[in-house]
Amino acid sequence: MKFLKEPTDKGLHIPRAALNLCGFEAGEKVELHTAENALVALKGRMTAMELLRAAQSLQQMAVELHTHLAKVCGPCDGCEGECPFETRDEDEIGLPEYLREEAGIPADAKLCAWVDDEEHTVTISEADYDHDLRDVPEEVLEMFRATGICVGELEERLIVGDTVYGG
Repeated sequence: MKFLKEPTDKGLHIPRAALNLCGFEAGEKVELHTAENALVALKGRMTAMELLRAAQSLQQMAVELHTHLAKVCGPCDGCEGECPFETRDEDEIGLPEYLREEAGIPADAKLCAWVDDEEHTVTISEADYDHDLRDVPEEVLEMFRATGICVGELEERLIVGDTVYGG
């Protein structure tokens, strides 16, 4: 079950009904685990079976989140027979540090390259986005490819940075 709450200056109030559904007892210690874009509350003490059930619940939630993203991206339409995202391009664009510094490009910035066929040149610049397929774990890319999810649409969502979950 999902409860929508908004944090306030005083914190985040967890409804008693949510705590009851999870089996949290009044006065019982709760562990809060912080992760990137997530907060997980676990009972402070658990039996082996409770721990197994908690782990299974978290695994199921991960599946549901991946499924949601897959639905947002939609099925691959085949890219007219040849998907440019079939494999991860392991060739990172390299640029010596002194050239980055001279161009004012931070060391951790993503780089993009454009080819000018007429001039026979390659232009390298700082990407104007924060994320692309290079940031996606390989196992997620493999899962999407194996199930026919459009990896190109995933990259578009990453580059644009639009909201794909919640309102």
